[in-house]
Amino acid sequence: MTSPSLSRGEGFGPLSYARSRLYLGISGVGTAVLAATCLLVFDIPQAGFATTEGQSVGRALFGVGIFFAMVQALFFLFDLLGGALVVRRKDHAPFWLTLWMRGVAVQWVVWMLTAGALMTTARSAGPLATVGVFVGIQLLLAQLRGPLARLIAPLRAHVAPPVFAQAAEMAGIDARRLQVVDTSDEGFVGGWSGILPRTLVVPRRWELLPVEALAAQLARWQAVAASGAHVRGVLGAIGWNTLGFVLVQQLADSTPATAEGLVTLMAGMTLWAFVGVLLLPTPSRAAVYAADQAAAAKVGAAAVQSSIERLDRWQDDEPTRSPTIERIFHPVPARANRLQRLSRAETGGLRPVHAHHLARHALWLGWGALTPLSRAVHCNVGRTALWAMLPGD
Repeated sequence: MTSPSLSRGEGFGPLSYARSRLYLGISGVGTAVLAATCLLVFDIPQAGFATTEGQSVGRALFGVGIFFAMVQALFFLFDLLGGALVVRRKDHAPFWLTLWMRGVAVQWVVWMLTAGALMTTARSAGPLATVGVFVGIQLLLAQLRGPLARLIAPLRAHVAPPVFAQAAEMAGIDARRLQVVDTSDEGFVGGWSGILPRTLVVPRRWELLPVEALAAQLARWQAVAASGAHVRGVLGAIGWNTLGFVLVQQLADSTPATAEGLVTLMAGMTLWAFVGVLLLPTPSRAAVYAADQAAAAKVGAAAVQSSIERLDRWQDDEPTRSPTIERIFHPVPARANRLQRLSRAETGGLRPVHAHHLARHALWLGWGALTPLSRAVHCNVGRTALWAMLPGD
């Protein structure tokens, strides 16, 4: 169902593959931010939706559900470009469209369940309880990350090839904790499935790696788990989203008890997610550097170097970036920067200040904050296999 697409270094017109996706992501995120700003500046939610609790929950959610579907349709063109054209391998159009409809259907259901939970709680129990429900939704999404990833996209479970057991032993991780899945998206890197790092989802494609490079990848995931960096990343993202949830309601003087309040919340949380896209990559990059050091201490710097080089070629294949581009848009440092830092032979490793994939977790958990920004960024736009488990290190 796939055919060769953009080769290494090849992009859209004169642009490289990585830069093509970056500009596509900037366009998608910019559209989301502009639309959210217009909604708030021109008071569109107040003009188009009920502003009182007199409207029944069912009728309010019906109107909000139509609006959610319109929001998803707004991003169809970006998804089409990012999922069917500017990709390493092209799915045949009908097949890609089927995958896209499956993904957006799951997101629409998550949005509707979230909206229903927030509205009924706000009406019956008040603001404080609503914040509690919001946190509960965030925790639930974080815990169900693995199962939801397989619901959003066809990540088929596969018996672990023998090389995984060998690499797991070298990395010091129990091979029984690995869940190998098969996907055609070469950018998929998996990750820990829940809040606590018990099940590690890994792509079957990694059997193509040399065993030393595979061991380096497993060693970094093990170090992230053992150091608490994974849990800190998840809880930090929940804290960030919850802060935005409270601030948006205070600044907009709205409540999710009404249809107008839910639409306002979507717009406000989209702007808050955009702030996160700008700020959270910095601590995320620090955690990546520290994880590289931790993995090198376990399996050696040469193995980590091999894994960095090979996996980057399967993703953006962008060895270097300008400091400004990296600081703003990339929570995972460029290949050259990671290799340079690795060559310093630093031994600091992961410390309590490191929160692994903080920016990525905040985006994924944005599904429970009613923001579409989580799947408009350059690394996963149009690629449903990467909507819940975004590309990483």
